[in-house]
Amino acid sequence: MTAPGSSRPRDEITPDHILVGHSPRVQALAARLRELVRTTVPDATERAYPGWHGIGYRHPQCGYFCGIFPQESSVWLLFEYGILLPDPDSLLEGKSKQTRYVDIRRRQDIRTRPIKRLIKAALACRKR
Repeated sequence: MTAPGSSRPRDEITPDHILVGHSPRVQALAARLRELVRTTVPDATERAYPGWHGIGYRHPQCGYFCGIFPQESSVWLLFEYGILLPDPDSLLEGKSKQTRYVDIRRRQDIRTRPIKRLIKAALACRKR
């Protein structure tokens, strides 16, 4: 089966393919976020979602919990059930009924400790 907007079969699309065509800055921000998610939740699996133009993370016990979505000039770290997450550092943005995201525009926006807390909270939220 071919992925939407691509001549590649869906299983051949990798997370790196999602970042093709984005600026080196956006690619570097996404790479740092990917590393942060993988080190925070080492048993999560990473998968390209070409239809969403994102990189999603699934945990064996709770399914999809977050994703990285490159934008034109930033990268969103999106939390599937972000509306339920504690956010004492006021990092989360968005107004949907369910999701929230952290908008990363510069390397300094990647506040490691607060973002790790959000990732862990997202995982705990999905385990309920």
